[in-house]
Amino acid sequence: MSAQRGPRRGPSGGRGTKRGPAKGPKRPRPSVAERLDTVDRLLAGAVTDAGGLWSRATAWILRIALEQSVDELWGRLAPALMRCPMRAQLIALRTFAGPEVAAQVAALWAALSRAAHHHDYELAPSVTDLRRWREQTVAIAGALAAVESR
Repeated sequence: MSAQRGPRRGPSGGRGTKRGPAKGPKRPRPSVAERLDTVDRLLAGAVTDAGGLWSRATAWILRIALEQSVDELWGRLAPALMRCPMRAQLIALRTFAGPEVAAQVAALWAALSRAAHHHDYELAPSVTDLRRWREQTVAIAGALAAVESR
């Protein structure tokens, strides 16, 4: 007997079941400050469940905090840009935040993206790098929060 190909069929013969929204109250997304608190706990060694993945997890959280800071800017100035890919947002950032801030965001985002992805031939990011990236994230989040509409 050959294996069935194609989409799975649900109990009624239809093409699977649609999943509704998760049950229970919707939790608000953590703030940038809460994400940075988590980074501080990871850097301090207070989170023991992360095992050997803590450094890459820290890089991911920093990247999410950076992206959230950019999202908050778009929420205030150009909500439609929130739906664009991050690379497109980085290009648009020059117009809204200026070339210097945009370049800082792009460089930090690229560094965090590179550090967060695991490659067998690369070392995990160092504590020194993670602390520097944390400080850069804080500075950039502040700069983006200060941007006014033009």
